Amino acid sequence: MLSQPASTVLRSDMTSAELKQAIKSLDQHLQDNIFQSAINDTLNKRSQFFDALLCQLWHPFELDPARISLNAVGGYGRQTLHPFSDIDICVIHDGQLTHNEAAAISQFLTQLWDVNLDLGHAVRSLDDTYQACKDDVTIATSLLEIRHLSGNHHHQQQVLNALYGQELWQSQTFFNAKLSEQQERHAKAQGTSYSIEPNLKTSPGGMRDIQTLTWVARKHFGVSSMQSLRRFGFLTNDEYAELMECQHFLFRVRFALHQSAQRGENRLLLQYQAEVAKLMGFGDGMPIGESGNIAIEKMMRQLFRAMKRIGELNKILMAYFQREIIPELNPHIIVINENFEIVDKYIHVRDETVFIDRTQIMALFEFIAIHHDKIIGITAETLRSLRQVRRRLMGDLQDFQLCREQFKAIFVHPQGMGLAITLMHQHGILASYLPQWREVVGQMQFDLFHAYTVDEHTHKVLKNIYTYGHDIKTLDKDLTLAADIYQKMSNKSTLLFAALFHDLAKGRGGDHSELGAVDASLFAKFHGLKASQERLICWLVEHHLLMSITSQRMDIYDPEVVNAFAKKVGTLARLDALYCLTIADIQATNDDLWNDWKASLLKDLYFVTRKALRSGFENILQLRTLVREHKQEALNLLVDENNSEEIKKLWRRLPIAFFSNAEADDIARYTQAMINHDLAPATDNQYNTLILLDDVVVKGCSDVFVYTKDRHGLFVKLFNTLATLRISVKQAQIARTKDGYVVESFKVLDFDEKPITSEQRRKQVIDKLHQVLDQGITLSKKRQSRRHQSFDNQPNIEFLHSRKSTRSLVNVSALDTSEFMEQIASAFRELDLNIHSATISTVGERADNVFLLSNKDDQQLTPEQQQQLSATLMQAITAKQ
Repeated sequence: MLSQPASTVLRSDMTSAELKQAIKSLDQHLQDNIFQSAINDTLNKRSQFFDALLCQLWHPFELDPARISLNAVGGYGRQTLHPFSDIDICVIHDGQLTHNEAAAISQFLTQLWDVNLDLGHAVRSLDDTYQACKDDVTIATSLLEIRHLSGNHHHQQQVLNALYGQELWQSQTFFNAKLSEQQERHAKAQGTSYSIEPNLKTSPGGMRDIQTLTWVARKHFGVSSMQSLRRFGFLTNDEYAELMECQHFLFRVRFALHQSAQRGENRLLLQYQAEVAKLMGFGDGMPIGESGNIAIEKMMRQLFRAMKRIGELNKILMAYFQREIIPELNPHIIVINENFEIVDKYIHVRDETVFIDRTQIMALFEFIAIHHDKIIGITAETLRSLRQVRRRLMGDLQDFQLCREQFKAIFVHPQGMGLAITLMHQHGILASYLPQWREVVGQMQFDLFHAYTVDEHTHKVLKNIYTYGHDIKTLDKDLTLAADIYQKMSNKSTLLFAALFHDLAKGRGGDHSELGAVDASLFAKFHGLKASQERLICWLVEHHLLMSITSQRMDIYDPEVVNAFAKKVGTLARLDALYCLTIADIQATNDDLWNDWKASLLKDLYFVTRKALRSGFENILQLRTLVREHKQEALNLLVDENNSEEIKKLWRRLPIAFFSNAEADDIARYTQAMINHDLAPATDNQYNTLILLDDVVVKGCSDVFVYTKDRHGLFVKLFNTLATLRISVKQAQIARTKDGYVVESFKVLDFDEKPITSEQRRKQVIDKLHQVLDQGITLSKKRQSRRHQSFDNQPNIEFLHSRKSTRSLVNVSALDTSEFMEQIASAFRELDLNIHSATISTVGERADNVFLLSNKDDQQLTPEQQQQLSATLMQAITAKQ
């Protein structure tokens, strides 16, 4: 136990300022000595300090100790008080309070607020307390942990006696309520604790899972601690030690998180992880700049391991509790074979020694797939046996030939990627089978847009592909094409094996796609897959980013881009599998990453490439043929308009890119608008800009069209104005006329990642653009996200292969700060470069943008100009860090 420093000793004559200082001194003392004491001792010390503080402030009011009591409840009642945890108290009284007593209690609470305590409080009569418990399970739960501080000693036991009895809450009802709460919590967390920013309190395997066990045990068994459960046979000594060890680690992480955030934060956000890792003692001996990610990685792996173990033990104990509290008198049993049976929808080992034969581990999950319509989980006894044998494994399960056959059978089975693969992931069997999987368990991804660890992301990719096998009518429209393709595949397991390996080589250094392809090849050979399967699996792993990158960085409506992509893909079978894998991969990266725009791009790229492959992909329509077709289709749409001369006159001014990059209906719409604009009376404004933003949704996006006189900084003004309005630009095309005008088209999504459908919102956007472009008004820049502070804004500049002989293609990637596009454009202006198109891809907090450029002579950049541009961009982006 830590000794108490003099600065934290309480005196009866202390002012509010002195009490605040004493609290601050205590927290600093506990922080400085965090490694000199067990975390429970530290939390108890803090609780005891506040016990003394509250009693010291309570006693001067001389409230009747026979009628009124002051009690700690909730986490404070458990004496697990973290630096910024709420101080939860309950004042209980017999009969009615007098006016003076009510005023005294009110003044007492005011004093607590005066010393800046985060207070949770209730003042109730004993009868009202009983009624509140009966009406609200949350209140009943909090009062299960009531702890007497001052006044009537009997209130604590009276409340506990009422709660332990069956009048307020029957054990069955209380258990069902807490189980339902837990299921809802887990569902909100997508059923996983392997989020990049886990919630230490509410995620699966978090502190609430331990507390739920404690509450159920207190209510039904009347025990004061988890330790007492050992005598009931629910917990072995090893399991109790494991549970406490995991809880202590979570407590330390939460203590450090509160210190880092300086508030009662439970989510381990990216912006706090480096500081928390440092406070936890990870990465000591190295400068934080060198060891930051390593320290975070080590801490998070331990955290995920602890949360996984807590989650497993919670499942086992809740199953035992349910059987004890709500016994099934006539269980429905289905015998599978001599080793397994199904008991009330849970698969069960008929003999605890079954797993001595290691192949029975894989048989368990194969049976879950086979009997998927009869099984919803694994019994507690079976989980316990599985955990024990998992620890005793002397090698990998794939060392056994029969295990390899069973593993393949699970991937081949139509329901193998349902409950079976999820339970294999949750209970460490995938890690016990594949050493590559074991290496990425809990591995963080420091890229600002992955929301899950590598293993959880991969699990989600497999689950996404599994949904493609469902009834197409039940799927979102964006998935119907992938589902149709997948359901027609003759060997679906090939795609699933590729999904399994697509990211497993992350964290080793080098290109994870190339390294993963090598791993996939060895796996295929070791598991006796056909050579054709091996080739397709390896190709998919090595090129799993190809379709995503092509659709988001390149102009997929350029025949030459399609030609190059089709050549890399080569076959329809590869295209089908790559399309399905790409969608599953994007959707599993981040819940907010997938949208109609991405779906439209990928679908368009799929169909145009499919057509190219079927045509021998050297016969793709050449650019001029494409332009002639677009012009003719647009003319057909404009045929009712008696302005053919005006159309021809306008089209002669416009560059060929205007016609090749837009659909016929867009060309017609823009053409008519520009003609009407040119024929309208001139305004006093020198620019007289035409801005269109109608309710037409094109490929999942809204379209902002601008026609105006060209000028320096026009593109940046447009981009920054949209950014200020919280509108994200997904793609931009710039075409310059022969007489000094510019035509710019932006594909955009609103702040909610949806097209702009509100007439009022469209008017707001158009008005702001006119103010900036025609009236010279400057809008305030968008604020930089706090998350940027945790990441180094080191830009990446890469020149890509351009199929256009007079154009250069450059990719500029960096944090999407408020000045990012302005910095890039300033570099372009400094070198007198022309922007012809831009594909803007903002993922999470990072902008990954590709620009089609030419030099002042309208030619491709020379190697010297490329080098100069790289240096200028690097200096422009990093100058203001």
